[in-house]
Amino acid sequence: MRLILLVAGFLFASAVPSQAQRVYCPIPEDGIWVNPDAAPKEISRIEVESRCQDEEVHVRVRAFTSCIPRDCKWGWTQGEMRSDGAIQVLLIGFLSSKQLTLKAFGDMLDTHVINIVNDLSEPRTDKTFNLRRK
Repeated sequence: MRLILLVAGFLFASAVPSQAQRVYCPIPEDGIWVNPDAAPKEISRIEVESRCQDEEVHVRVRAFTSCIPRDCKWGWTQGEMRSDGAIQVLLIGFLSSKQLTLKAFGDMLDTHVINIVNDLSEPRTDKTFNLRRK
């Protein structure tokens, strides 16, 4: 009897991960997100594109920071889906880089930004923004 319960438990446990890995596109973060109150050098806009291919989600992200006279573009960068459902992106620039973690909650995009000065002359800073769907 114990052997039957053990085998049944093993079969049930092996069936659960296949359902958890189910792929849905577009992902909730897909779209254009804006921060109209962005201060200079802060994230003012994020564009997320997603597509599914062979049961795998492919994400690319483009970020903009508030600059004068127009916003600065970071260009399209491949994103990585984390196990908690968030997207992680590393934007590499000449003088500094930004690590973004994105998670959608309805019509809000929780955006955690870690600013890294590439020559390490300044400490890392981090800030969280809530962008709205455009």
